[in-house]
Amino acid sequence: MQTTNRAALFILVAILMIAGAVQAQNMLNFPYYHHDEGTHIANSWTIATTGQLSPYTYSYEDPPAGSLMLGLWNKVFGESATFGFPINSGRVLMLVMHPLTVALVFLTARKMASSDLAGAVAALVFAFSPLATALQRLVFLENIMIVWLLLAFFLVVGDGRTLQHYFASAFFMGLAILTKGSAIYFLPALFLIVLFTAHRHHRRFAITLWTAITLLIIVTYPLFAQMKEELFPQDWVLGGDFPHVSLVERLGDRGPDTGRFLNAGSGLDVAVKEWVDVSKPTADPVLVYGGLVSFAFVLILALEDRWLRALLVMALAAGLNLLFGGPVYKIDAILFLPLLAIGVGVIVGKTVDWVNQGNDGNPVRYALMAGLVTLLVYPFWSFNSSRLDVYTADQVNGQIEAVSWSRQNLPENAVIVTDNFAFVELRQTHPNTHDYWHVDTDPAVKFSILEDDVCNIDYLITTPRIYSDTTTFKLELTRRAIEGSALLATYENNGWPIEIRQVNKSDCLPQLASSEVSN
Repeated sequence: MQTTNRAALFILVAILMIAGAVQAQNMLNFPYYHHDEGTHIANSWTIATTGQLSPYTYSYEDPPAGSLMLGLWNKVFGESATFGFPINSGRVLMLVMHPLTVALVFLTARKMASSDLAGAVAALVFAFSPLATALQRLVFLENIMIVWLLLAFFLVVGDGRTLQHYFASAFFMGLAILTKGSAIYFLPALFLIVLFTAHRHHRRFAITLWTAITLLIIVTYPLFAQMKEELFPQDWVLGGDFPHVSLVERLGDRGPDTGRFLNAGSGLDVAVKEWVDVSKPTADPVLVYGGLVSFAFVLILALEDRWLRALLVMALAAGLNLLFGGPVYKIDAILFLPLLAIGVGVIVGKTVDWVNQGNDGNPVRYALMAGLVTLLVYPFWSFNSSRLDVYTADQVNGQIEAVSWSRQNLPENAVIVTDNFAFVELRQTHPNTHDYWHVDTDPAVKFSILEDDVCNIDYLITTPRIYSDTTTFKLELTRRAIEGSALLATYENNGWPIEIRQVNKSDCLPQLASSEVSN
């Protein structure tokens, strides 16, 4: 056993070195700086500089643990400037989180299949996936949450679980939910795993301990909201009669109405296209479809293997999250890609073990196993080796140039509405910069600051995301500002164009007219 553990440790360290190098290659240039990355960096920058959870009214869009971690990271590493553009700081933190995810994929697959090969295949398939690589570079709370979620799962599977394992699992499960609310869909799954796999001698204690610790951590979130009198909506019992944001109201937001029950599967068709369409530079149909096929075999093997049943329960929870967790986006693949990779690794490991049964050192049997592993893994290697945009393309240079031009040429007192990727960088020189989303959704910005009047907006920095959201979510003030503006500059940005626009003030009162662009 000691030799096996040493071999596994050697394999794991080697894989983590490879995964870190792969992830770091070109990570600051691809993919483009995402609006939500800018939102999380803006929140963490605000935490580090002012102690507040958001530069605007904290509206409970996400629990605070992830932003607090990012804020602490920025505080330790010089807030936003240490790594260049502010979002780069968060991407470096994602580089820390990614090997942790890869390690948990390796360890979980190895435990499920009792095979070092299973762990290695699962980890490498995940680490080299262009979809996983691109998504895990983004400064998204899902990339922090998935580490805590996989760790909570890993701690409750396997023989010899003690109450200490369940305590630690509960802590990380609660932390996962306080990092990203979508983790709550895995709460029943982990509860069932504890219920049906804990040793009968301490099952009652394990269930009670795991449930109590998890709920005690989760409940701090609604308690925080209630302390601020923001748990219930206005005019509800205990909600008060004054206007305010509400955690309950935010949890009930299902996105644009689709007419389906709970808006089930809203956006799933678009997200699936992003995941599997080979015309997309980061799509990975091999892992998505290969993982689903592997789970069909896992289902058969699970009839006699309780730990594989636990893996199936986690996969089912991921599926329910996609169906009922609200609008589905490309980033939601982070929730199931590690599980798919684990499924692939388990099937490869189990298949090789089956072929190796009764092996007496026959070289023909070893050759057969090597050929079988090659056959099973080849599609992943062949596909991924041809998807090089993630390691070579530059999708941020245009964004950086647009922000640099704006800082140098727009008046310091100008009111700028921008995609949030540029928020922190512009706010430091142009204090009247506002995120387009809050321009239409935060009354303090829309009505108190801008008075719902395009004449109080001077410039816009637009992206395809702004145009899409303006239509989808009916962001009327932003729409009117765009329609009443003229194009000053365009940066193609390798498929993700950035525009700088100036609002036409010819119909505005003279005292509201904006300053011209400085020469």
